[in-house]
Amino acid sequence: MNRITVPVGLLLSALMILQGAGAAPPPGGIPVALVSKVILEVARKEMGKSWEKAIRGQTLASGDMVRTGQGALAIIKFKDNSLVRLRERTELTITGKQSGTTLSKSVEIETGVVGFNVQKQRAGEEFRFTSPTSVASIRGTAGMLNSTAASDTLIVTEGLTALLNKITSRSVDVPAGFTGISKRDGTVQARPSTADERRAALDALRDDLNKRLEIELRDPQGKTNRLKIEYND
Repeated sequence: MNRITVPVGLLLSALMILQGAGAAPPPGGIPVALVSKVILEVARKEMGKSWEKAIRGQTLASGDMVRTGQGALAIIKFKDNSLVRLRERTELTITGKQSGTTLSKSVEIETGVVGFNVQKQRAGEEFRFTSPTSVASIRGTAGMLNSTAASDTLIVTEGLTALLNKITSRSVDVPAGFTGISKRDGTVQARPSTADERRAALDALRDDLNKRLEIELRDPQGKTNRLKIEYND
């Protein structure tokens, strides 16, 4: 059997054309992205349905949710080839708003860590990350966003992002090499990223799982050393 590979943008565009021609739309709305990679426990939920196992190549419509289990990874690819990597124990909702030929995308993070490479957006389009605390407006940027109950931490490795705190409506610009922190108490700030934060962002942007094994070794004199071995799935 011959296999034909179809670019994600062409596939999603075809789905949108079919909708415009009268085809029944997906239950959650317009197609927005695809699940391009799944490692270990990853689940997907359509609007009005129960959680089910996510499968590589599935279309994500507006309103669909994705979550990862412990040690898992999922990569979501949007029509414009922007990539969002869900690290372990992350849950989010994908939404899209179509206006003519433009498509604005939003990723609502309930909790967890995502690494992102967002392509430069066309005129009239936008790409946003939202959480209960913050809104990050992105136009051609790479980095990491960590959302917790107490705060959101945005680490930017490329480009420029505007980080807005929903509680006070205060915002700051977060350029490459900086970290933005938006807290539930309404404060928001940007400062140079630490070495640990830069490493965390680069790790979040990986397309695989980075695991570390630590072994304690004891020499004949009784002195102990820890051997750290990193390996990938």
